[in-house]
Amino acid sequence: MITLNNYPNINYTFTSSHRSNKKKNNIRPLIGSSIGVAAGYFATKNVNIKTNHRILDALIHLLAMAGGANLGGVIFGSIGADKKQIKKKWHEAGFQIMNTTIPMLLVGATNALCDKFNPKNNKLRIISSFAAMTSGAVIATKITNASKKDNEKNRKYTIKDSLANIDDIVATIAIGFPKLNYLHLETTLMPFIYAYNGMRSGRKE
Repeated sequence: MITLNNYPNINYTFTSSHRSNKKKNNIRPLIGSSIGVAAGYFATKNVNIKTNHRILDALIHLLAMAGGANLGGVIFGSIGADKKQIKKKWHEAGFQIMNTTIPMLLVGATNALCDKFNPKNNKLRIISSFAAMTSGAVIATKITNASKKDNEKNRKYTIKDSLANIDDIVATIAIGFPKLNYLHLETTLMPFIYAYNGMRSGRKE
């Protein structure tokens, strides 16, 4: 009787080839998403809508990087792909952009309401901000799944997806620990996270 035990190198060869292909599939989308992040970063680096509107300026800056990352990731990742694969990549990009945008806008709106009605209640601000982030992630996932065909699997929210909202998470925690504001995530960590998310969109198959 012939079994795989008689050919010990078969499994290793398959695994090695699979990993090699996976790395190759990541390279082009990562290049594209990195270019997109850089373009979004420099295009809105000095954006200044109005005096005392720093939150709006920061939102535009972050969303430009997130949008550029997904656009670049999909364009570069679509090289050599068929129409069905390209459609999946754009679908994933739509989710990634919504997963960045919706929670961010909800948190911004929540903080604006807190500033207006109860600016000194930090506990309420923290709870409402985390609730806004969670709601935003749920809404993004539901919109994505609602646009899928009946025979397609639903998009499940994962820990990797939550990386897109780490700036909101840290900003919310910083309400109780102000020193975290010195991290300046909008210019340090977030460009790398957006580039990673854009790569995920571009490698979707």
